Amino acid sequence: MVSVKTSHRTANGGLQGLMDRVQALSNNKLYVGIPQEKTSRGDEPINNASLLYIHTHGIRRRSMREEMQGYMDQGMEYSLAYQLYVQTHGSPLWHAPPRPVIEPAIAKHHREIAEEYAKAVKAAMTGDGARADAFIKRTGLLAQNICRKWFTDAENGWPPNSPKTIDKKTKGKGGKTNPLIDTGALRKAIVYVVRSD
Repeated sequence: MVSVKTSHRTANGGLQGLMDRVQALSNNKLYVGIPQEKTSRGDEPINNASLLYIHTHGIRRRSMREEMQGYMDQGMEYSLAYQLYVQTHGSPLWHAPPRPVIEPAIAKHHREIAEEYAKAVKAAMTGDGARADAFIKRTGLLAQNICRKWFTDAENGWPPNSPKTIDKKTKGKGGKTNPLIDTGALRKAIVYVVRSD
């Protein structure tokens, strides 16, 4: 049997202190997406969450939209999460290809994100809550910026805009021909949020 000095066993609260710090860290949830307060696009009839949802999943044909409208008229609402799901997967029915953002961007950079989050875990294990919080925020900012950069990442695999869309975006405005880039509002709406349970 190995003898351990009492001061080592009780440093930072001992085993119970370590368990408490791990529990506190696990209570923090890091989200990346478009929160409700970031959805507005000024006077436009569509919000950023809906727009990202459409681009991720595509657009539905008229008969499907009319069916969905009937449900909405009866009080059924589509959540922001469902809207983002539709943006990710596209819809061949409306010739709107999927151009997912959040999931593939995070998947491509998962190691980089995990390495940053590991610093938060290490700080929490040593009892440095302030550093743990700082590293959680740094992880969120990293993931947020990775998602924003996905719009111009050559590896995003998005199909190009149709000639009609390119013409509309560039006519008299000198707009960008990249898919999903016009005003930049959609990209800027993607943020990280840390919530504690």
